[in-house]
Amino acid sequence: MTDWHPDIADRIRPLNATPIGAPASCAYVLCWIQQTLRSDDNPLIDAAIDLGNRLGLPVLVYHGLREDYPHASDRLHHFILRASRDLQRECVRRGLRCVTFVDQAQTREKGLVYRLAATAAAVLTDDQPVFVARQQADNFAARCDRAVFAVDTARLVPTRVLPAGLKTTPAFRKASGALRPQYEVHRNNFVPDCPAYTGDVCFKDANLAQASNTALNDLMAHCDIDHSLPPAPDFEPSAAAARSALDGFVTDALATYPYRRNNAADKAGVSRLSPYLHFGVLGPRKMTAAVRAADVTANAKWKYLDELLTWREYFHYLAYQDDNFASFRSLPDAPRTSLEAHSSDPRPTLYALTDLVHGNTGDETWNAAQRQWLATGYMHNNLRMYWGKQIIKWTPDPETAWDTACYLNDRLALDGRDPATYGNMKWVFGMAKPAWKEQPIYGWVAPKSDRALRKRDGVVAWLAQSASRDVPQINVPDAVPTYSHAG
Repeated sequence: MTDWHPDIADRIRPLNATPIGAPASCAYVLCWIQQTLRSDDNPLIDAAIDLGNRLGLPVLVYHGLREDYPHASDRLHHFILRASRDLQRECVRRGLRCVTFVDQAQTREKGLVYRLAATAAAVLTDDQPVFVARQQADNFAARCDRAVFAVDTARLVPTRVLPAGLKTTPAFRKASGALRPQYEVHRNNFVPDCPAYTGDVCFKDANLAQASNTALNDLMAHCDIDHSLPPAPDFEPSAAAARSALDGFVTDALATYPYRRNNAADKAGVSRLSPYLHFGVLGPRKMTAAVRAADVTANAKWKYLDELLTWREYFHYLAYQDDNFASFRSLPDAPRTSLEAHSSDPRPTLYALTDLVHGNTGDETWNAAQRQWLATGYMHNNLRMYWGKQIIKWTPDPETAWDTACYLNDRLALDGRDPATYGNMKWVFGMAKPAWKEQPIYGWVAPKSDRALRKRDGVVAWLAQSASRDVPQINVPDAVPTYSHAG
């Protein structure tokens, strides 16, 4: 059965060839949420409801949080647990049962998705192109004896409908732009025909919906994760907070976005919505609709939507075509080989990983950017290019530089572990146009100074303040992890 509702059909792709189970022998359709932590306007939930309605089965929504994902920490767990709590509450309002499981000292389980799938007609999960979600979905589909489908929830235009071979952002902008209007159309959430599932499940529900913040903090304290990296204080992990941040940006800052967005000292000049996008608390369709409806100039709308729908979704598009998108080896040949040709060039300074992590270098601008990341989980986008370029000359070779940049991004940033941030990293390492001349260390990859950054209003004072701010002293490994793994 592949006759999906036309509102979501383009977003769904099978991950295996197993047929959908007969309703008479199944208890539900399993909606396995890995990263899209929202109930409203979630194509994954809608697709599960669509299938459930046609089979006459309820939908069971499941979200699990393990302790052993890369860089598991209080920072990431804090955000995920609260977003999952919000998801469970909102699912109840939609007439759906949502169960959650959190690995911790007292209760550790293995293979829960397989056990839940045993009585499911099919399993639907997020279609994510990088990190754990991609690996888990592919591995599960290969081993599971149930039909498994991936649903595109993170992009306005589903990646699978775009033509292959779009090698530049202008080409992607043209192809994606022509398709956007049909995916911007507002639609209502799907409504389940069946009552919520009331049967047993194979584990005790964590029941996050009923948990207070204190209870969630206690739960997190019992998880075997990195407790040295504290939660990010500036981002409340809830759908209401995400909507409030979106509304505030559209009302107060979108009009001036084109000329304020590059000022790192201007906190209100950008939307700061990337953490909500990364964890799926907010989706691109809602964001696009809010921007379209704003009473601002066409140029302001275009500039913001180009960042959201062209640049961000282009990096997602590229990641789908590369199983090793987060690897140094996935860089285009020209910049990679140029950097490698200069691997033995003398470096002015080699910093220990702990000094890089804690922003203890001789560069005030770099320290300010790094300490903002360490303290808040967020780095202003206009700092990231300069930040990354310096790492190239402060590490022994370009592959170590890449691994270091990805490690800092993935461990500290709420929006790390993401196609967009890996794409930004590729730009740092020369995916854009080459330098105007070959230089030591960088080869034909353009270096970057901080002169333009420092000319913007208030930036010099902000850099001095941020570079001297207190930051947590977190645990640091002896060596940076390698990023030769898939995704």
